[in-house]
Amino acid sequence: MKKINKTNEKRNKKKLLIVTIISAFTILGGTLAFFTTHTEIENLVKTALYQHNIVKTWEAPENWQPAEKFSPSFTITNTGNIDMALRAKYTEKWTSSDGTDLPTTKGNYNVAIIHTGAYWDLDEDGYYYYRNVNGNIPLKPNETTQSFIEDITFFESMEVTLDKTVSEDGNTITYTSSGRGYDNATYTLTVQFDTFQFDKANSVW
Repeated sequence: MKKINKTNEKRNKKKLLIVTIISAFTILGGTLAFFTTHTEIENLVKTALYQHNIVKTWEAPENWQPAEKFSPSFTITNTGNIDMALRAKYTEKWTSSDGTDLPTTKGNYNVAIIHTGAYWDLDEDGYYYYRNVNGNIPLKPNETTQSFIEDITFFESMEVTLDKTVSEDGNTITYTSSGRGYDNATYTLTVQFDTFQFDKANSVW
C-alpha cells in the first residue's frame, strides 16, 4: 500500500509540475498577446494668398511745356484672397540736360503740380493712405483702387536760362539753351506702394 501511495504521490507531483509549468507559459503567453495599432495623421493648413498687381499707365508728352497737363495712372488690384490696406508716396527729381540736379520747387510753387486721386489722403508721415472719412478702405479680392496720381501739370511760369552769343561783326545775337534750366530737362517721378493685411494695419501704421 505504501508503494502504491508513493507512486501516486510521484504522479501527482508530476501532474502538479506539468500543470504549474503549463500555467506559467499560459500567463507568460497572455502578457505577450495583445492588440495594437499605429496611426499617423497628416494635418495641412493652407495659408491665405496675399498678392497684388500694380498697373502703370504713363503717357507723358514728348515735349512737355509750361501749363501743359497729362494724366498718368497708378492703380493696385488685389489678386489674392485677403483684404489689404494701402498707402503710397512719391518722390520727384529734376535733372537738367547737363546733368545738374534742379529744385523741385520754384518759390512757393512746385515745378510739377501733382493732384492725387480720390481716396488717397495725405497724412503727417508723408504717406497717402487709401481711406475715406471712416478710415482705411479695405481693398477686397479682385478690387482695383482709384489711380494714385490723377494728373501732373508743368508750372505755367518758368524762366529759361539762355546763353548769349554775338557774331564777330556784331550783327547777329544768338540765344541758346544753357542746359542748366528746366528746358530740355528730365523729370523723374518715383512712386512707392505699401500694402498690409487689412485687419492688422492699424496696429502697425
